[in-house]
Amino acid sequence: MDGTVALLKTSPVCVSDEVDESTKYFHRLFWKFPPCVEAFKHCKPLIGINGTHLYKKYGGTLLLAIVQDGNSNILPVAFALVEGENAESWAFFLSRLRQHVTPQEGILVISDRHNGIKAALEAPNSGWLPPHAYRAYCIQHVAANFTLSFKGRMQGGCS
Repeated sequence: MDGTVALLKTSPVCVSDEVDESTKYFHRLFWKFPPCVEAFKHCKPLIGINGTHLYKKYGGTLLLAIVQDGNSNILPVAFALVEGENAESWAFFLSRLRQHVTPQEGILVISDRHNGIKAALEAPNSGWLPPHAYRAYCIQHVAANFTLSFKGRMQGGCS
């Protein structure tokens, strides 16, 4: 598709403590589709980010960014395949997201409270600090964490 951005990052292979520069292995991949990014210009100025772990043969984590239109329809705008949820992989994803999808000012980023996301968003040159962008937490994640933290602690009184 014309205008599609796909950025592949590879790493060299180490064999017996030596780097084999002739062989590369997959490290991270970011991609976005132009129709989705164009549609985002007509959506609410907020973006939700999250990751989901991939299991079995391939492993890793799929990071994604979604937006919502005026009718509360959800539209995926960017994706990344990374080695796992950590500060470096979130920085990889969020820097490309800022560059290729969300250059506008004053955007609201909604996410869970993952430390990797926090570190990537708060990095000095990330482009995600106020007034360029603002952060909010997903209430579903807050409620789930609250329930896990206080499960079984209510005795007597209110139910």
